[in-house]
Formats: sequence, structure tokens, C-alpha cells
Amino acid sequence: MEVKVPEYRLARKVGAGVARLRAEAGVTQSVLAEKAGFDQSKISRIEKGDVVASADLDRVLDALEVLGAPKAREFKDYIGRDWRYVEPPAFWNPERACLEIAEETLGEIEAFLEVPDRPWPLRRQMERHRESLERAATFLSRTDHNIAFIGEMGVGKSTAISFIFDLLVPPSLVEKPIKRPVLETGAGGTTICEVHIKGGPEFGISLLPMTDVEMREIVADFCAARWIVHADERRDAAETVGISRETERAIRNMSGLGRKRTTVDGKVVYSDPLVDLAKASNSEDEFRTRVLTKIGLEDRTRRELWYDSATRTHPMEWVTETFKAVNNGRLKDVPLPKSIDLLIPDFGRAFGELDITVIDTKGVDDVAVREDLDHRLKDPRTAIVFCSRFNDAPGTSTRLLLQHMRQTFSERFDTGKVAVLALPRSDEARSMKDDSGEQALTDEEGYQFKEMQVSSELATDDLAGVPMLFYNVEADKPEAARGALFGQLNRMRTGVENRLFDLCAAAQEIIENHEAQALNAAIEEVSNRLNSFLKGNRQLGARKHLAHVDAISTIRGVRYASTLWAATRRNGDYSGLNVLHLVGVGAARDAHLRSQSWFNGLDAFLKSLKADDGLELASRTIDQIAASAADSKRAFLEAAQLASVEVYRGPLSQSHVWARCASEWGRGPGFKSRVADHLEGWFTTKSKLEERLEQMVNGLWEERVIVPLVRLVEESASED
Repeated sequence: MEVKVPEYRLARKVGAGVARLRAEAGVTQSVLAEKAGFDQSKISRIEKGDVVASADLDRVLDALEVLGAPKAREFKDYIGRDWRYVEPPAFWNPERACLEIAEETLGEIEAFLEVPDRPWPLRRQMERHRESLERAATFLSRTDHNIAFIGEMGVGKSTAISFIFDLLVPPSLVEKPIKRPVLETGAGGTTICEVHIKGGPEFGISLLPMTDVEMREIVADFCAARWIVHADERRDAAETVGISRETERAIRNMSGLGRKRTTVDGKVVYSDPLVDLAKASNSEDEFRTRVLTKIGLEDRTRRELWYDSATRTHPMEWVTETFKAVNNGRLKDVPLPKSIDLLIPDFGRAFGELDITVIDTKGVDDVAVREDLDHRLKDPRTAIVFCSRFNDAPGTSTRLLLQHMRQTFSERFDTGKVAVLALPRSDEARSMKDDSGEQALTDEEGYQFKEMQVSSELATDDLAGVPMLFYNVEADKPEAARGALFGQLNRMRTGVENRLFDLCAAAQEIIENHEAQALNAAIEEVSNRLNSFLKGNRQLGARKHLAHVDAISTIRGVRYASTLWAATRRNGDYSGLNVLHLVGVGAARDAHLRSQSWFNGLDAFLKSLKADDGLELASRTIDQIAASAADSKRAFLEAAQLASVEVYRGPLSQSHVWARCASEWGRGPGFKSRVADHLEGWFTTKSKLEERLEQMVNGLWEERVIVPLVRLVEESASED
């Protein structure tokens, strides 16, 4: 497929490149203009991205080379390249050289396929190579990546992020080093939403607000919880309803209903105006209306806040205080955020040419398999850092999420996608002992002991291969931790780069030897044998368990009944517990289980082909079939999850079962079990939905896994 890039976008890239080359050479615009024989205004227009004549640009680059810009000639060659099949990468893209090879190979593949009488087995292989090459090149052309930190509440995740990435107030402006982090820290339940730290033109904060509907729902939960206490309705003490600490704190601040602290006879006394407001209300509806009126949603329209140097505060000090105010709902014109972006100039410079966004996810407090976390776990451009306390490493939620990735996404753990970051405090590392009972003499030795222990435990759970990192904010240098995280991203990109080189080599082998009878015969024999395998092994295995089983199990095991209570009030769709998402996860896990033996069989079959000396010439072809099958597996599992969500979305969200579930609150112990029973009964009666999902999953198996392979082995196979 030929890529068309608008001329103005190329001009902007070229202009930015010229500006950078000039800055790296330490040359001013006026000096460059004089050397090139132009007015300074022309240099300014070029750097701003105005389209100029190529001859003028050549003169500017020649002048830069004379003035000592070492990469000026290389840049000149770069902008002269005609990119037809790959999105033109930035000149400083670390994988630019391999993308140039991909561009050339895709051009040769196109020329090969234009000849109509190519043997069909070779044509099919080349078509598949082209598709895979385009995907790999698209991934590497971009340099943006996320590093998402995930961990249980209170493990020190936000503090670690602040120190690792130098998001700190200068030490002269704070009393204690622990007060330096820009991200608000505490004992858990501090950050109200996901926080993104990224580069920006200046210091600022941008937020994605909750909608009025979402805000009213949260306030309704808050008011319902307080009204139950006010009305003194019958309730089980172990299942006291409530909302998260950070949300309650924000609502109280937004409404001006924070607890008041006074001193009476030398003693600190707290009064709660919320209690007085409830007493003055005749119903829960009136109480909720009064709280919403005090919040004033219609006045909260501000989405961006920018640092003003006129305040004479340090920029990082301003970011710290402003973020805390937004996070706690203390600004009268700012709504409650769904996510917050912290914009820091030159953020991520330690990662070279990669454009990095660091994500501080909302702490895991109850259900680990959450929709917002799954979005990060599945994103191929996001590296995951599972955070845990040193003594608890790898941590309960980390184990659960690693198992979830293996069972639901069929994820590998040796690609740089994941790492475990243990956060020791003083002396914890040296308290570690080796097998003989000898205590560690240094922190580094303690880290080694802990790494051996955690690696052994994860291997026992079939989770081997997860890298282990350590960082003590009080003692360790952040450069080492940043370097390890850069290595994580580098492994992700290197894996794709190696895949791209393998694809180019496989395509070149066919192009250079397509007339050789031996190669044609070997590839045709591989096709024939694979065709025989597919004819005898085409069907997906029988269903292992129903999609809703995992959801029901999760509901029964929810730690806080209030989380489930909030979900029942929203037809099962709550940020901390999304029942529909869990049904999708259950369908993906079932798809993984029922397809595992098939993929194991295919793997063994392909290994037998590789071991056949008579098929040695087709070795690269066999490797690419295996790689394509792995891609097909991931696509199938993701499609099965999406299919389940779509099958159940309408019926489940519109069902009266949620009203029955919500009504169980206040009827004594066993709320979670009663809700689970209601939902299990509902799913049991929906046999037609089960049948529909089964048909869709079998269709997706055929579409995502079988058809791409059949196209490689049957000349008459359809392109669809």
C-alpha cells in the first residue's frame, strides 16, 4: 500500500530538522542566512515549516555542513528519499535505518507481485510478508510510548515516579526530602484519577473532566451513603456503604462541606456540616439536590491551567500545589477530572529520541482486572511497571494481573512489555537472607536475594521471564531506574525491529531465488503439508466454561461491598467493577483454553517441518508462518472478548436484574452473595445469548486463524 504524506507535514518535519541541526552546531539564524546567501527571514520561514524550493533547502543544508553540522549531508539525503510504502520516520528515529530497508523491501515486493505469472505459493507468501512488514514499520515509525505504573494503593508508586523522573520541588523550598514529589502522595487513596506526565511547551495542567452525568452519579452515591447513615437504616456493619476516600474528599471540597476543626477547652473538635445539611433535608433527593447546588457544575468549565512566571514561585512548586488543588477539588471553576495531564517542558529527555508519557494509574484497591488497566496491558506501545512493597514483592495484584495477561492475552513476559518494580525502604534490602541464612551485606546483595526469591515464585506460577527492578527513593540513584525503564522500551522496539529484519530477509530470499526450482518445490511442499494439517485440524475445541463464570466469581470475591453496590446502581458499569468487561474477559479466557491444544499442535507440526532436511530452503517461510499464527492467536482472543461484550451489552445493561440487585442492600449480611445469585440466575436463563456468542466465536476462529493460513496453502482461497 502506497503511503501519501501531505506536503505541509513534510515541510514541518524538514523545518524542525533544520532548526535542530542549526542548534546542535551552535549557529544562529543570521549566521546561517549569511552563509547560505539568504535573508534571515527565509531561514525563519523554513524552520517554521513553510514550503520552499528544494534548491533553496539544498543551499541551507550545504551551508550548515560548512558551518560544522555533522549530520547536514545525511539529512539532505534523508529528505531526498521518496517514501512510498512507509510513513516517513523522523530523521532522529532510532530505527530509521531499518525502516529504510523496509521501504526498499516493500518496493521490491510490490514489483514482484506485479508480475502475473508468479507461482501462487510464492505470491501468497509475499502478500503475507507485505502485510506483516507494513504493521512492523508502522509501529517503528512512531516514537511515542507510554510507561504505565500499576500497583496497590499505598505502595509508594507516585513517590517513586516523582523521584525516578525528577518531578521534584527543589530541596531548598521544602523542609523534608519526602515532601519534594510533585505528585500528591499519602498512605493510599490519594490520587482521584489516572495521571499522565508528558512533555509540553510550558508548565501546565490539562484535564479530561467527568461529564455532568458521571458527576451526578458520583454525587448520588455519596449522598445515598450519607443518607443511609443519617436515616439510621438497618445495615450490616461489615458492609457499610461508602465511596472512595479520594472521591469523598473532592466532593466535600467542591461543595464546601469539609469537616471543620475547632478547639474547645484545649481539645480539637471536628464538626461535619454535611450532617447538618442532611438533617435539614426532608428526603434523599432534596439532600442530593442541595449538595449539587453547592458544587455548581455549570460554573466548572476550566480545563487548562498554565504557570505564570509573574507569581515568582518555582515552576515545580506551582505544579505541585496546582495538581493538589485539582486532585482534591479545591478550585471553584475546575470540574472533577477523569484524567489529568501534567505538562513539563523537556520531560523525558533521558529517553533520547523517544516521546515518553509516564502514566500513574489509579491504585488497585479491590478488583485488579479493571477496564482502565486492561487498556494499558493490551496497548502494544505501553510498557507496564508493576509496583510493590519490597517485602511483599511481587505483590498480590501483580500476580493476578500477570496471570490475567497470560490467560486472556497470551502475553509473553520476555519482550520488555512488563517488569516488577520493588520499592524498598531503609534497611529492608539488608534484612534479606540467602539459602544458608546469611544476611545480605549490602542493598545490592539484598536485591539479588529478593530477585532470586521472586523469580522462583513466579516460575512456579508459570510466570517466568518477568524482569525485576528495585528502587529505594532514599538511597538509590534514579539514573539506574530510568536506564532500566529505557531498556524495557528498547527491548519492545528491538523485538519488532528483529521481526522486521526477518520479514525482509524472508522476502529477499524469495525475490532472489524465485526461479530456483528447489525453493519453489520446498515452499509448495510446506503448503501441501500445512494444508493437510488444516484439513484434519480445522475446528476450534469445545467450550471450557461460560463467559460469565469469571464475572460471578469476581463479584463473590469483591473486597468492599460498596464497590459492588455502586456497580448495581449503574447497571453493572462502574469504574472499579465493570461486570460487562469481566464477561468479555471470561470469553477471552475460554477462547484461550479451547484453542491452546490446537496452537500447541500447530507449533509441534511446524517444528517437525523445520527438522526436515528436505525443507531447509523453506526454513524462513516456516518461521514466518509460526509468527503469523502467534499474531492470529492474539487477534482471535481480543475479538472473542469484544464479541462477548457486544452480545451481552444491550440485554445486560437494560435488564431489570440490576434493580433487584440494588434492592438487596440493607437486608442484612450476604449482600455480595445475593447479588451474585441474581446475576447467575439471569445468565443461566439466557441460553440464546450463549448460542449467539458461540456462533460468533467459532466464526472469529475461522476468520482470524484458519482463513489466513488456508490462503497460504490453497490457490483458490478467497482474499476475504
